[in-house]
Amino acid sequence: MKYAIFGILLLIISILIPILVFYLIEKARNKKYKMWIKIIITDIFSLLIIISFICTYLGIFYRSTSDAKEALISDNDVIVSDNNDYYFFDNKANDNTAIIFYPGAKVEESAYAPLMHNIAKNGIDVYLIKMPFHFSLLGINKANKVLDNTKYDNIYLMGHSLGGTAISSYLSKTNYSINGIIYLASYPNKKIMDNVSSLSIYGTNDKVLNMNEYNKNKNLLPQNNYEVIIDGGNHGYFGNYGEQSGDGISTITREEQQKITTDEIIKYIKK
Repeated sequence: MKYAIFGILLLIISILIPILVFYLIEKARNKKYKMWIKIIITDIFSLLIIISFICTYLGIFYRSTSDAKEALISDNDVIVSDNNDYYFFDNKANDNTAIIFYPGAKVEESAYAPLMHNIAKNGIDVYLIKMPFHFSLLGINKANKVLDNTKYDNIYLMGHSLGGTAISSYLSKTNYSINGIIYLASYPNKKIMDNVSSLSIYGTNDKVLNMNEYNKNKNLLPQNNYEVIIDGGNHGYFGNYGEQSGDGISTITREEQQKITTDEIIKYIKK
C-alpha cells in the first residue's frame, strides 16, 4: 500500500509542478529560453507520470487473510521462521527434501502460508520466497537464496499462476540439480528437460487461468508429467487472500482445495 500512496502523491506532484513552471515560463521574455524549458519540463513530466503509474500498480496487491498469518506460527511438527528473503517451513523429521515456492503475481506471500504449512506437516521442507513488489518476475533468481546456502538430496520448484512462469524461467538457466517442478494453475514458458518431472494442478472453476495457453504449452512439459484437475476448485483457493477478481466460484472450500493439493504434491514427490 505504501507504494500505491507514493505513486498517487507522485502523480499529483507531477501534474502540479509543470502547471506552475509553464506559468512562470509564460511570464519570461526570452523565446529560445521558453522553448528549451518547455522541452525539459515535458520530458520530466512524462517520466514522473510513468513512474507514478508503475508505483501505483505495484503498490496494489492481494493481502493475506488473518487465518493465513496464523499458519506462520510454529507447532509441534513444523518450525516456521521468517528470513529476509523467505518464510521457511521446517519439518523437524525431514532434512533431505525441499520445495521452493514462487507466489502468484501481486499476492502477499504470507497468503500461501496455510498450504505451505500443510505440505511441511506432511514431511517436506518448504521455502516460501518473498518477491520484490510481490511480483515473481522481478525476482526470478531468488531461489538461489535457498540453494546457495542449503544442501538437500531432492529439490522441487513450485509456483502459483505467474509464479509458475517465473520458476520455469529459473529452471531453464539454473545449474542446480532439480528433481521436479509443480504448477498450481500455471504452465511453463520454457521447454522443461526430460531429466525433470512435472506436476500440474488446477481447478475446473478457474476463470483466471488461460486454458488455451495452458493446452498450447503442454508440449513444453517433460515426458514424465502428471496432471491433476480439482473438481470445483478455482484459481485463488490455492492461497488465502480473499476472492480474486475475475475468478470462478469454487464449489468446494478453500481448505478442501488445499488438502487435495497437498495430498497430490506429497503423492507426486514420493512416487
